Amino acid sequence: MKKSLSIAAMAAALLITAFEPSAAAGASASSLAVKKPLFEIHTLAGSGEFAYREGKGGTATFNQPTSLLVDAASGSIVLADTRNQRIRAIAADGATSTLAGTDWSNGEWDLPLGGLNDGKTGESVLNAPGGLAADAKGNVYIADTENHAIRMLDRAGMLTTIAGNGVIGNTDGPATEARFYHPLDIAVTPDGVIYVADTLNHVIRVIEAGKVSTIGALPERAIQSSEEAELAGNFADGPLAGAKFNEPSGLALDAKGNLFVSDTGNQRIRYVDFGQGVVTTVAGGRTGSFPGYGAEEAYVSGDYADGKAAEARFNAPRGLAVTAEGGLLIADSLNHAIRYLKDGVVTTLAGTPGDTGRVDGVASASGFNRPTDVAWLGGDSFAVADANNNRIGVVKPYALPTGLKKAAAIHLLLDRQLVVTDAAPVVANGTTFVPVRVITEQLGFTVQYKAGKTVLSRGELSYTVSAKAASIAKSESGKAQIVNLSAAPFYKEGRLFVPVRFFAEEAGLDVQWLSHVGAVLLRHKQFSN
Repeated sequence: MKKSLSIAAMAAALLITAFEPSAAAGASASSLAVKKPLFEIHTLAGSGEFAYREGKGGTATFNQPTSLLVDAASGSIVLADTRNQRIRAIAADGATSTLAGTDWSNGEWDLPLGGLNDGKTGESVLNAPGGLAADAKGNVYIADTENHAIRMLDRAGMLTTIAGNGVIGNTDGPATEARFYHPLDIAVTPDGVIYVADTLNHVIRVIEAGKVSTIGALPERAIQSSEEAELAGNFADGPLAGAKFNEPSGLALDAKGNLFVSDTGNQRIRYVDFGQGVVTTVAGGRTGSFPGYGAEEAYVSGDYADGKAAEARFNAPRGLAVTAEGGLLIADSLNHAIRYLKDGVVTTLAGTPGDTGRVDGVASASGFNRPTDVAWLGGDSFAVADANNNRIGVVKPYALPTGLKKAAAIHLLLDRQLVVTDAAPVVANGTTFVPVRVITEQLGFTVQYKAGKTVLSRGELSYTVSAKAASIAKSESGKAQIVNLSAAPFYKEGRLFVPVRFFAEEAGLDVQWLSHVGAVLLRHKQFSN
């Protein structure tokens, strides 16, 4: 769902504490995909309640926030709070405010009803606002989904309708007479050309110089739905006029001015190359290759797979964002994950595919619930519209303790703290060892010495360790087994050193080696907020 702001201006605006790139991300590799083991999910705003309340951080509430936009001028995050019928903002200090939309009446479950009315804040009314984009002047454009209209919010807070008027249709021509059908996203070029994902018309619309035109062929495939026949999307790569989409719902412009499209019903990422005049598939399948639909199938079945772009699989991909290195962030909504397309490879950066989650933590071990948009924040950080969790999350790499630098001795880090020990960790044959005291003090084990062996215990779990023996006895709830370590424990200066990774992972911690500062990082996989 992105968003033509100046990358340089946006990055400068975001050099604030809330979104600061991690020092730990300063490793030599530049790709987000390489840095993914360090990513963490933190809640920027939203308590999780389905409600409307202004506040700061976790005291604010949303109702299905579905789209994000970074305001380069202020550094705030603008969002479409869809079921609250509002456009809201999260300031750099985490405080929320309303930019457009108001309650004019409540419907079922006492939720705000949508409507169509232009005007300033307090007067303007929207109906399930979706995708957001901004022009060079800072005006915000809104795909006002259930009004089947495109709206513009200027810097003075005035909301106006620039195309569509609440009536469903597929009419091109003067913008004031044009018709749309459930538009879900929007993108704007630096010179003011507007692209619209006209979702249920299954095409991309273009608004330029006050006129609306169409990219792609209108649907002609009929399926039976309930008791009626309805037109469904289709698939075809090739020349712009004949290209076919199935519920396109996410857009992002790249540095060349070409357009990435989340072709949601086809479970693919498509690419509109205006210079070549063609549409191609860039992930989720091969260009020109399509297995077809069953007689009554509206969509391709969703799936999940990382790897080469043509072999990667998605499940209702939605919002998109282009990063500075030219990669594409993808909100893979029904896989509940954020994916990344770079150099022909798709990687999962955050979320647990197939599982919903709400707790903050290490990105690979916590999660989202139907993320519908993603916004790049500069550096290695990005924000996520976590729609069904009613929150805005930020994914960013682990941040080192202030002032930590590489030293002769190896650092040991537990979450955000430097662990001070009576003997520094030791690396031998590619394995990091720590004094057994670290295991007992930091990981919650107790230690006993029996017949020349060391017994580490935590609840009903215990390990019997001997120096120079790579096999240890593990007992859990009365069940015994022999476990092989990567390397044997040893004594040094009267202290027993044991492999830290084994015991940390047995304790449920994430373990990473930070080569650029010479540190072993142990993190609890889920954070207490």
